[in-house]
Amino acid sequence: MTAPNRTEILNIPSSVDQIEKVDEFVESIATGMGFTQDALADIGICVTELVMNAIVHAHKEQADIPVEIVVEQRGDGLAVRVRDYGPGFDTAKVPDPTSPEHIFEDHGRGILIVRAMMDDVTCTRLADGMAIEVFKRLNHSA
Repeated sequence: MTAPNRTEILNIPSSVDQIEKVDEFVESIATGMGFTQDALADIGICVTELVMNAIVHAHKEQADIPVEIVVEQRGDGLAVRVRDYGPGFDTAKVPDPTSPEHIFEDHGRGILIVRAMMDDVTCTRLADGMAIEVFKRLNHSA
């Protein structure tokens, strides 16, 4: 039996001191769904990465610009959408951080990590920002 859909929304100022609040918000929903500790860690790492990118890169830590986090409990898993109001970027043009010319750079691995840890990643460029949605399937055996 699948759980009914449930959506929760959190808006935060673009300040790195809000990360713990986001982690607690997402983790409380994911824990209630029955995700394993490993899956909770994957979700936490990915959401933190996306929110940090919104705060630091999209908003340049301007606290008056909000970051929206939408958590949707779907029948077979959890979707988290992080929405910012920055200039956005083309994910297809992000250099491969594992290529020899980028391997020693200290940035540029976030999307690679998120794609590796989540079951689905959707990046949408908006007229006034960017939205990235990640999805993790609920699998009690993994």
